[in-house]
Amino acid sequence: MRIRDKIITAACRTPDGIEWTTLKIKQDGNELVEQRAHAVALPEENLEESIAAIQLPEQLIEHLAGDVTAALRTSELLMRTMEFPTSDPSEIANMVGFQIDKVSPFPIDQLAIAHEILRDNGESADVLMAGAKRACIDAIGDTFEKKGVRIHSIDARILGWLELLRGKEQLRDRGCEILIIDDQIDFSLTVMNEGIPIAFRSLQEDTGDMNVVEELVYEIGYTLTMLDTEHELETPSVIQFWSFGEIPDALLTKLSEKSGIRVEHHDLGMLPPLSQGIVERALHAENRIELIPREWIEHEQRKQLRKKFTIISAGIAAIWVMVLLVFFGIYKVRDVQLAGIQADAEAIRPAAEQALQNRQKLQALKEYTDRSDSSLETLREVTRLLPIGDIEFVSFNYTKGKAISLRGTARSDDLANDYFSALNKSALFDGTKDVSVSTKTTKGVRRAVYSVTLPFPTKEAE
Repeated sequence: MRIRDKIITAACRTPDGIEWTTLKIKQDGNELVEQRAHAVALPEENLEESIAAIQLPEQLIEHLAGDVTAALRTSELLMRTMEFPTSDPSEIANMVGFQIDKVSPFPIDQLAIAHEILRDNGESADVLMAGAKRACIDAIGDTFEKKGVRIHSIDARILGWLELLRGKEQLRDRGCEILIIDDQIDFSLTVMNEGIPIAFRSLQEDTGDMNVVEELVYEIGYTLTMLDTEHELETPSVIQFWSFGEIPDALLTKLSEKSGIRVEHHDLGMLPPLSQGIVERALHAENRIELIPREWIEHEQRKQLRKKFTIISAGIAAIWVMVLLVFFGIYKVRDVQLAGIQADAEAIRPAAEQALQNRQKLQALKEYTDRSDSSLETLREVTRLLPIGDIEFVSFNYTKGKAISLRGTARSDDLANDYFSALNKSALFDGTKDVSVSTKTTKGVRRAVYSVTLPFPTKEAE
């Protein structure tokens, strides 16, 4: 699977079990992976219960792949549409909680809240707000969790049906209309204005009972009266009644007469499964109702963080092992090379030692046969360099290959210093060292007493 491919699934309650649709979101378009239904044995009293109340099949985890979305009934939701005086998403998000808190019969901390922007009017926006009890959402999450499926988000059934109706061009873009939808799980009334839902009401009666007309007429009248205080509504042009199977003509006729509005009946069976509408809404994840408790989000974030940490740790460990292997390999190669060099050195050591001894003997022989710095030559040189005047040396110490030391007297310090200067310039010596001049008086005669060391130049070994 390519990196950008993603799988999403929507699961919805049916009168006899559960149905789901799975899509793969790809770069080159969306692919339908699976669309199935699974029957579940249900007690008579649970036929209209929410998805949290049914016993899900054991093999469900094999089918519900990717990010899974479930759907709530209208009776389990508090939904309201308002026009906000701003279209800025962050400002809208900050205002939604306050508005829900004003109309909710439950404390705000017991609710999961979400919203979606239905229409951006430039300076304002029509916003659908929704709230659901956290206990209800947690129950759904626990039901799926028992089968190894984690719910990613929760939507509304009625909004899934509206998505399908809009896709089949069954909703009017202009004027006001009323939708009554009975899918045998959720029985609800929705008021549409200019193509967007502005009110939702949960209905309780059974469409098989003629008394349902009285409830419908009351709910329609009450809802329109409440909406008149917030909207300038036109008179509804039609009541669209959507259900599975037939509705008695007498009921439809009575509803039209009592409400004063034309009634049209349609079969929900002509539409795709509800899960397809929910999954199509999930394609627009950046702007849709997602009733997810904060704990679910934090759990998912921790899960993703652990996954990333595991991947990073494994990568670091693999790199570290590779570094160790490379280091060990280099060490072994160098160890083998060193062993080879040492073996070669041991093989030539006797010859090398003999060559070194011969070289040392040759060097010694050269030193003793070299007359360039012999005692006689050096004596001649130091004598030749004596300045004119009353100066003499009384001590001459010669060390072969190293230096000579002179001690003598002169009439004055200047004569001694002139002698030092001449000796310092001689090519036979490497300058002067330990130069000393002092004055000594003997029998009333003062003379300068000097001493100097003249090292021989260091000869480079051949």
